[in-house]
Amino acid sequence: MVRWPFLPSLFLALLSLKALAYPADLSCKPALSLSQKDVAELILKQGRRTQEINLQYQQLRLAVAQARAAYQWDFSATTGYLFDKSVSLQPSAFRKNENLVSKLSLDKNFFTGTHLTLEYQRTSFKGDPGAATANPVRSVATQDLLGLNLTQNIWANFFGIADRGELDAADLNYQSTALLRTNDLENTVLDSIRAFWTAYVSEQNFKESMASRDRSKKLMDAVRKKSSFGYANPGELAQAQADYEKRVQDVKNASTLYLQNLDTLNTLLTLPQNCEIKFIVSDVVPPVPQLPEKPVQDLRAIRSEKLKVTAAERALDAAQSRDAPTLQLVGKIYSYGVKEDGNGAYSEMVSGAHPQYYAGIQFRYLFGEDLLSETRLNRKYARDFESVRLSRLTQESVDAQLQAQRKVQTAYASVLSTAEQKKFREKALQELNRSFNQGRTDISIYIEAMNKFSDAEILHSQAVGNYQTALNEWAAVRDELIPDAQEE
Repeated sequence: MVRWPFLPSLFLALLSLKALAYPADLSCKPALSLSQKDVAELILKQGRRTQEINLQYQQLRLAVAQARAAYQWDFSATTGYLFDKSVSLQPSAFRKNENLVSKLSLDKNFFTGTHLTLEYQRTSFKGDPGAATANPVRSVATQDLLGLNLTQNIWANFFGIADRGELDAADLNYQSTALLRTNDLENTVLDSIRAFWTAYVSEQNFKESMASRDRSKKLMDAVRKKSSFGYANPGELAQAQADYEKRVQDVKNASTLYLQNLDTLNTLLTLPQNCEIKFIVSDVVPPVPQLPEKPVQDLRAIRSEKLKVTAAERALDAAQSRDAPTLQLVGKIYSYGVKEDGNGAYSEMVSGAHPQYYAGIQFRYLFGEDLLSETRLNRKYARDFESVRLSRLTQESVDAQLQAQRKVQTAYASVLSTAEQKKFREKALQELNRSFNQGRTDISIYIEAMNKFSDAEILHSQAVGNYQTALNEWAAVRDELIPDAQEE
């Protein structure tokens, strides 16, 4: 794995976000020292955006559980007492009867398109015979029933093809989305690094604004003294005073921007508001790293989209399987036992002396609104959509890598160029300072040189920040800013 000069092997330790141990002192006393590496660690450890992402993706687990819910075991138990003294058109042998009915059942759908029901029922009967009847009847009896019901799909959802397709689609969609969790975390790290460099550059701009104000004040004082002796040219003091007022305004504006960017960084890192930060930035700007080509197929976004294509294909298979009449094989086996006492009824039931068998075919056909065919077409369009999207993302990922590399190269060239520009502006300012003191240079030219030197300092700080940010963006495009995050 390539070691990026701006992010040493920090993120090799981030395979488990839960195991991160942040070493820095976060008490903000009197100033918190933060490097780019510290910022990346801290945003992953305690950043609210990181927590939001993790919690958001944890919620997606429910979809898979819901898809599998139809295949869980379903156990039910009921019991109840029935007192019956009703009358009917047909004469009854009992004036009244009492029934205690208890039933246990266990249902299960299988991935093979099979539905199984196992049930046991006991009915305890007690009757009060009415007038004498020709045939004596039992006034006390217990009936036990043990049954097994089985249905098997043999046309629509043939042996569970549709069921397995829908389960595969749910699993693949979850895997696809889970891959993007790491990309979201990577973007969060990238945003925090951008905020770090934005705050750092604004701090440098603020410092340079104060330095520029001090240079302007020094010039104004010198011109005022020169004017008091009558040696100043007309308008020199006014120009120096006007420039000083402009530098004062610049300091206030730079201070406001710096504090605003510092607040943004503190909020991202979940640090106390108004926490003073000491930026740890190396004076050595690393050159552009030479990296091997990153295969686009290895990128998380592409792997995720491939899983979505496969999921859409499995969903289409399921819809095609269901777009047919329902034809099921049905089988039932029951065993009965009836005795005056419960033990005798149970023994008779388990002996199989009074069985009941049923075998048949059940047919069902829905027509009129073409819902099944429209569902199949919908799944086909979804599959085609994901396929087209995969093709687009593949090309865009190739383009993004090339553009990120070009941006890094351009940013590095800008760093070198602004460094040279700053050096020349400083040299020009020194020469014009001597010339102005000798009275050979107009003050407006000298003031312009001071301002351009200040601008060169600011441009160089911005170029360094842009280059470091571009390096991180290049790493993110290559999925190398952080590795794949393991689900907790």
